[in-house]
This record gives sequence, structure tokens and C-alpha cells, in this order.
Amino acid sequence: MQLKKDLLKVFNSNFINLVIGIITGFLVPAFLSLDQYAFLKTFTLYVSYVGILHFGFIDGIYIKYGGKFENEIYKKKLKGEHKFLIMFQLIVTIFTGIMGFVLDDKILIAFSVSILPINMQTLFKFLYQALGEFDIYSRIMILTPLLLLFVNLFNIFILRIDNFWPFVIGNILTYYAVFIGLEIYFLKKYKGISSTIDYTEIRNHFKIGSFIMIANLSSKFFYSIDRWFIKFALSIEDFAFYSFAISMMGVIKVLINSVSMTLYPYLARNQDKSKINKIKKYFLIIGTLSSGGYFIFVFIVNNFLPKYIPSLNVISILFAGYPAIIVIDALYINLYKAQKREKKYAAAVLKMLVVTILLNFTAITIYRSNFSIAIATTISFYIWYLYSSRDFPDLKIDIKEKIYLVMFFLTFLITSSYLNWWNGLLVYYIIIILINHLFYKDEAKVSI
Repeated sequence: MQLKKDLLKVFNSNFINLVIGIITGFLVPAFLSLDQYAFLKTFTLYVSYVGILHFGFIDGIYIKYGGKFENEIYKKKLKGEHKFLIMFQLIVTIFTGIMGFVLDDKILIAFSVSILPINMQTLFKFLYQALGEFDIYSRIMILTPLLLLFVNLFNIFILRIDNFWPFVIGNILTYYAVFIGLEIYFLKKYKGISSTIDYTEIRNHFKIGSFIMIANLSSKFFYSIDRWFIKFALSIEDFAFYSFAISMMGVIKVLINSVSMTLYPYLARNQDKSKINKIKKYFLIIGTLSSGGYFIFVFIVNNFLPKYIPSLNVISILFAGYPAIIVIDALYINLYKAQKREKKYAAAVLKMLVVTILLNFTAITIYRSNFSIAIATTISFYIWYLYSSRDFPDLKIDIKEKIYLVMFFLTFLITSSYLNWWNGLLVYYIIIILINHLFYKDEAKVSI
């Protein structure tokens, strides 16, 4: 019951997040020229790696507090950990900023300024998520995209400059606004409590978190290696089209992430095998339903963003990966962390990173197109999906699940390739609902 309540809270916030993401995701590329949009996406690609620069410390915090309740934590140490992270990230920011000035790289300078607010936000998100405090977590999730929406609307309708820098500056201002708000909330909440920095525990957080960090770093590369290949091997237009497709995936992934975030404290406290197996079936159903979002995007792109029509082929392939993505992100990764199998998690992600690099390299070498990269990326998702199932014997993939996925693939590929958007939408959902009821009748009723 508690899990359902928490899911509802996070879903509500993420639904708002989703609406904002759709507005922002379509308005910005519609306003900016292809090259300026590509530069903006380059900045956001760099910023996606900011999390590396806490060197696993926040992941160690996440593991430490995962599944605990607030009355069980030692608050003086928590304030000490918070204080240590601020000082640590300030040093990293200064060092990276100096590098940016020395190299005369403005993007690197903008990146360095983003380090402190983003990683402090991550600390608060992870902390409240680990403690199961989803009221405050949900507010954080809404605040950032909401502010970003206002900033982007200002840039588009007031400034009206076809340049990516106002958007970069707007992003940075948003990071700081949310960071300052969270700091005020945290300091008020623990007012009167002195901080204690326990350096033995600090080292332990780095030690435990380092494996998670390696895994997260590898995971970041796993999810972005396709864009790196396109950025360096294809044209800036190809990069813009592919980045747009990834942005469209991100819209749906907002909802997937809400499930992932909510599930961790639940799994840390309760690892009933039959329930976990049932959760996996729910995720498969949600994944197949999410893939149908492709047809909505076809309608929007064709009618409102015709310059991004070349990206539809890429979107159609990437969207086929949703059933695997949701199981990996929301279940496998959470289970590795909840069972404190950091080394196993790091090893699995590193292996999958090697696999996707090889597949993407082959794709770009032989076919040299963003379409072939999308195929290689989607295949990589399913290889990870199969590989990690071996680490959780109770989630072993049986013949029924394999047939289910094959039928999903055929349905999605045929309807997305041969039907227009509204016929495809109708036929896809009719068939996929029938398949879900045929294979997972009980779970399908709950999911819908």
C-alpha cells in the first residue's frame, strides 16, 4: 500500500514533469536552428557527466541511508557529510573552472559552474529518495523543469535570439535557484544541530560509492556512447536529429525514472521473490505500452516540427527498446544496489559498455548512419537485459517471456514501418493489449 502511495506521489510530479518536458522538448528545437540546437545538446551532453565529479561519495550516502527511516539516522553526521560535500565540490569547481580559462573553453567554464548545484541537488534527491521521503522528493522533481520552462519561454518569446548561450545560462541559473532553495530547506530542517565530520566514514562512502560510481560512469557512457560516435563521425545535422530522438525518449523516460526512484527504498526493505517477479512483469507491460508513444511523436513531428522528420526513423528503432530499458533501469540496477552487490553491478555495466562500443563501432564503420547507430544501441539494451537476468535467478527469462517479446517486436516494427500514425496507433495498442492479456492477464489488468 505504501509503495502505491509513493508511486502515486512520484507519478503525479513526473506527469507534470512530463508535460513540461514535452513543451520544452518541442519548443526549443523548433526555435533554434539545427547547428545552435546541436551546440546546446553538446552542453547538456557534457553536463550529464557532472555526477562523476563527486567520485562516488553521494552513491555511498545513498547506499548508507537506503531503506532507513529519518528517526534512525545520526543527524550530526548527516550534516557533516553535507558540509564535506559542499567544500569538496567547491574545490572541484574551482579546479575545473581554471582548466576552462587556461584552455579558453567557454563550454568547459559553463560546465564547471554547473558542478556544485547539480551535485548538491543529487545529494538531496538521493537522500530523500533513500529515506522514502517522496513528498519533498516530488517537489524537487517538479521545481527544476518548471523553472527551466519559464527560462526557455523567456528566451524564445522575449529575447528571440537564435543562439544557444541564453539557454545554457538559463540552465545554470535554474540549477542554482533549486540548489539554494534546497539548502535553505535542509538547514532549517536541521537547525540547531551541529555537524560532525567522521573522516573514517567519509572514506568508507568513497570506497563503497566508487564501485557504484564506476558503474554509473559506465552506464552514462552506455547511454550516450551512440551520441559520441555520431558527434565525431557524422555531420552536425545528424547529431541534431539523433539528439532530438534521444530527447523524445527522455520524455517517456521521465515516467520510467519515477518508478525507478520510488522502487529503491522498497527493495532495500523488502525483497520478496514472488513480488519482485511480479514487478518485472508489470515493467514489461509498461515498457510495451510506452513504445506506442512513438505514434504520437510521429503526428507532432510531421505537423509541427517538419525539419526533424529525418529523426523519425531513429525514434522508431530506439522506442523498441523500452521494455528492456525499464527492466534494466527500474529493477536490475535497483536490485544490485539494494542487495549491496556494487562490484557485480560495476562488472555488469562495464561489460555492457564494451558490448555497445563494439556494436556502435561496427555500425558506424559499415553503414555510417545514425539509423544503424540506433539499431546497435537498441540491440545493446536487450543484450544487457538478457545478461543481468543471470545475476538474479528468480528473474530468469523463460520461454514465455521470450515469445512475448518477439510478438511485441513484430507488432511494433510492422505497425511503425507500414502504417500511418493514427492507423499504427490504433492497431498497435489493440494488438499489444491483447498480447498483454494473453501472456500476463492478472498483471495487465492492474497496469491498465
